[in-house]
Amino acid sequence: MTMKRQSSHKLRRGRVEPIVLLPPNLQTVGAVPFSAQDFARLDAWLAEKGWPADRMDAAMLEGYLVALLAWPIELPPGAWLPSVWGIRGWKVAAKIATPDAYAAFLALVVGLFQELERRLTTSPPGRTFVLGRDAPYASGRYFAGAAWATGFMTALHQNSTGLRSRSAAVVAAVEDIAHFASLRSNESSDLPTVATALSLAVMTIVTERPSRRPLGRGALNDPAPAIRATGTSGIAHMAARS
Repeated sequence: MTMKRQSSHKLRRGRVEPIVLLPPNLQTVGAVPFSAQDFARLDAWLAEKGWPADRMDAAMLEGYLVALLAWPIELPPGAWLPSVWGIRGWKVAAKIATPDAYAAFLALVVGLFQELERRLTTSPPGRTFVLGRDAPYASGRYFAGAAWATGFMTALHQNSTGLRSRSAAVVAAVEDIAHFASLRSNESSDLPTVATALSLAVMTIVTERPSRRPLGRGALNDPAPAIRATGTSGIAHMAARS
């Protein structure tokens, strides 16, 4: 993604005004390549110190994004992004509260979002990084399968409209995911079985997804590109990936 540089402050009536970081308009963002190396980079970033206590780890983030795509969750990025870094309401965590850091972090999250959409829409659907058991998990604080399921249920709790109208198979799939969210295991050998069960549950939900829109459309509506100075019309695009 390209970025037009803009000074971090703007002089207005003799005062220096700070940059305000705004939610991205994902409908204007092109394809963002995302690889296993990018997942490892995102995981390592989330493992660093300085995040709010409630920030998501990589497994929880993946489950969260899968729910946004597969259900779908009809929320704009400004509503669902703060949960990623562990804040309620629109505010960017201090850890990424500079234009460059914010844009670089968004590029990774958006890249993961797009890659998950690609995997979910292949036939048959491909496994995700965490459920495929081929991803690092340095940011994790407990069992990856439980964290993934917790992320999924976190998104579903934000907007679970239509659960009662879904089939018994979909309701059962959601109940299975909720069960794994409460699972606490320290045995990595448990992950293959849990990952398979979670993958099957997601496949059931995706297969019976009610919307005819492409996956992800419900989560993409949001005004305002990423970065703007308060009180001005200056806009900078999301950062180029380093």
